Amino acid sequence: MKQIRTLLASLGIALTTPMILPDAAVAKADNIVLVHGMNMDGGSWRAVYARLTSDGYNVTVVQLPMTSIEDDIAAARRAIDVQDGSVVLVGHSYGGMVISQAGTHPDVKALVYVAAFQPEIGESLASLNASIPAEMPQDALRVFDDGYYVVKPEVWITDVANGLPEDDARYTAVFQTPANTSIFGYTAEAAAWHIAPTWAAIATGDRTISPELQRQMSKRSGAKVIEIDGGHLLQMSHPEEVAALIEEAAVAVK
Repeated sequence: MKQIRTLLASLGIALTTPMILPDAAVAKADNIVLVHGMNMDGGSWRAVYARLTSDGYNVTVVQLPMTSIEDDIAAARRAIDVQDGSVVLVGHSYGGMVISQAGTHPDVKALVYVAAFQPEIGESLASLNASIPAEMPQDALRVFDDGYYVVKPEVWITDVANGLPEDDARYTAVFQTPANTSIFGYTAEAAAWHIAPTWAAIATGDRTISPELQRQMSKRSGAKVIEIDGGHLLQMSHPEEVAALIEEAAVAVK
């Protein structure tokens, strides 16, 4: 606290009495940290966030830079570090790789994977995808000269955003954030599901990560599983079911 006061004083900011929050804001000590997938951003969690916050949870949405997986793991860890108390860490798609690394943080008490990778130590996104290929075509990516990529819009609409209304699918196709292709080759250095209880939502209509691969990873991790009849973007197409699963995890680890 002394260091914070010194920093604020150097910036000409006075620190007076602590801010008192309304009772509703501190009614729950549960912290939920949401991690999005590749080529997405935190906005994909909007409907889930609304449900969780309306139920009194403290929710933080991570924005991944996607410049490297190391940068993404660091972003998730920063979000965990600022929480006051236990954390339920949630990852969608590639976010599953991120939370499997960042989830070794001692404050993380539960993991929730939403249509997500659940890697074992030494596995990569590339090796997992190759083990049970999804229906997305081999030439799905547009790779730029600097090593970043996006999914071709027509492929995104068909194979990533299937299950969304057409307008939403098209919008998500054009709001993509380029990600660094080096992420695919990163081999997991941790598998937090070995030490934290785990939940998983499997997308039965997923064309991006094979539903069978999701099932195999969930069996291996011992996850408590629900299956949802939807495409890859479950947090957007089925936010109520996804939020309910996250709340189940939060209640179980209180």
